[in-house]
Amino acid sequence: MDVVIVGAGSVGLLLGSYLSESGLEVTMIVRREGQANALNNNGIRRINEDGSETISRIHATTSMPTGSASPVWIIAVKYINLQQLLNELDNLQILNPMLFIQNGLDHFGMANATSLPNLAFATVEHGARRLDDNTVQHNGVGLVTIGAGRGDSTIFGIIETAHSDRFPVTRHVDAEFVLMRKVLINCMINPLTAILEVENGELLTNPSCHELFVALYDELINAFPDMKPFLSIEAVSAVCQNTAHNKSSMLSDRLAGRPMEIKTIITAVIEKANELHKKVPLLAMLEKMLYAIEGKGEQL
Repeated sequence: MDVVIVGAGSVGLLLGSYLSESGLEVTMIVRREGQANALNNNGIRRINEDGSETISRIHATTSMPTGSASPVWIIAVKYINLQQLLNELDNLQILNPMLFIQNGLDHFGMANATSLPNLAFATVEHGARRLDDNTVQHNGVGLVTIGAGRGDSTIFGIIETAHSDRFPVTRHVDAEFVLMRKVLINCMINPLTAILEVENGELLTNPSCHELFVALYDELINAFPDMKPFLSIEAVSAVCQNTAHNKSSMLSDRLAGRPMEIKTIITAVIEKANELHKKVPLLAMLEKMLYAIEGKGEQL
């Protein structure tokens, strides 16, 4: 096998589809036998932006593969499930090169606290929605950026095999920069879409939504001015436009009754701003609203 993907949500399925299409042998580790059977029997069904469909054949299992060659592992589980997975990998003494794809910032320290010799971190700006156990809808072309972490970063060049106009992949020397840029984009989009229950594109087309979006951008760039050359409002608007019909991960979690990733995205950025003695009152208010929606306001 060339690549192992742990987690078959929207991002895991999208990555698995394009990596398999590029000629790599992909194994996906999932939690349920039903999903494993659907993937093994039918492959990953990807609905492209133009309405066409692509079927990619992969192998799916509910068991952790051990004793194999050294494929790159892509860890695509949600942050809330990451620590349990890391404990399991440690117990099984699996030390393969691992690429972490989670939202927010907290997973950076969590992964670096492991004994994994080679690790990297990636951000995904594509719009994707899982429709069923083996179907993903590609709602908008974005960018996959791989940031170098610990050890040999060249190992993760295998992911660039999938690079194409519809699935661009790039690499960066600094994983922390890559994660910080993405988490700021998340903070400008996710809380507003989750609270207002709108798709990403409405932050541009709805005047009231857009006013809040611009105010949030200005506040965060004022708090982190070093990021301004790398994160213009046009760039964030382009993410909204490219994923116009996509529900943000935070809105999807809210609608599905799952815990929203407030702490690792919103709270983490507020704490970073506090360290710089900068105030982010709008983001702090949105954080309180999100915790209130989850019924966890007392934990603030």
